Amino acid sequence: MFHTKKKTMLPYFLVAPVIILLLLFSYLPFPYTLYLAANETKPITGELQFVGWKNFKRLFRNGDFWESLGNTGYYVIVTTVVVIVLGIIVALILNSKIKGTGVYMSILFIPWIVSDVVAGFCWKWLFNPDFGLLNAIFEPLGIRASNLLTKPQYAMLCLILVTVWKQLAYSAILLLAGLQNVSNDLLEASKLDGCNGWQSFWRITFPIFSPILLVTVLLDMINFISQSGLALVLTGGGPLRSTKTLALYLYDEAFDNFKLTNASAISMSLAVLNILVVCIYFYANKKSREKVE
Repeated sequence: MFHTKKKTMLPYFLVAPVIILLLLFSYLPFPYTLYLAANETKPITGELQFVGWKNFKRLFRNGDFWESLGNTGYYVIVTTVVVIVLGIIVALILNSKIKGTGVYMSILFIPWIVSDVVAGFCWKWLFNPDFGLLNAIFEPLGIRASNLLTKPQYAMLCLILVTVWKQLAYSAILLLAGLQNVSNDLLEASKLDGCNGWQSFWRITFPIFSPILLVTVLLDMINFISQSGLALVLTGGGPLRSTKTLALYLYDEAFDNFKLTNASAISMSLAVLNILVVCIYFYANKKSREKVE
């Protein structure tokens, strides 16, 4: 009896560290952030004074907030589309039973396991206008590739490029898992019925792995909305605020301007943005299931 009780408690002991970490770093900070967003710091004493929605009203009247929101939307949408399209292509290639799949997957995963700070510094070195490697490659063609980070019209595209390079492996592996759920018998039957490769993919493969596709899109969008490490190291939000996303705007308000109450209001705005993305996911997932049924 004692052994049975001990065995029953084992799963709870195994998941306890994760639950504790989530409570300390995810769930408990949320109500405190909401509390800070509803308060204002007094200039002299530093005490918190309840102001209700004042911080949010001030935030919504700030042009920098809307500019950062626009940059965030552009960055998230373009990066997600590129990552998903390339991820599907890579997943299809890996799912075609080519030789050396394990080696290719290992190479593909290298950028993803590198930290954002290290990846940002590496690419910043590549784009360096004085001794960047890209200059050595493209200068014979008359292209100054390393000046791209200093031009507002190209800086965001460079940030998207680096993000795609880093995130592609994660998305491709998730999509590959979805493709592997498709039965080979169904694909063989479709060939016997005269379906070509595109018809088999659109009518059989896509409906089966679409739930995994939606989950991948959701995880990518949440990750990109909160992305700050790459942009902070690579561009710092510049030039001319062209890469200043909401996450970087939050960082500047909290750690450069020391306005924690304003930063908390921005943080709650990011939380609302993530919640909206999740709601859209649930709606799309429901419609997808209804279509399959």
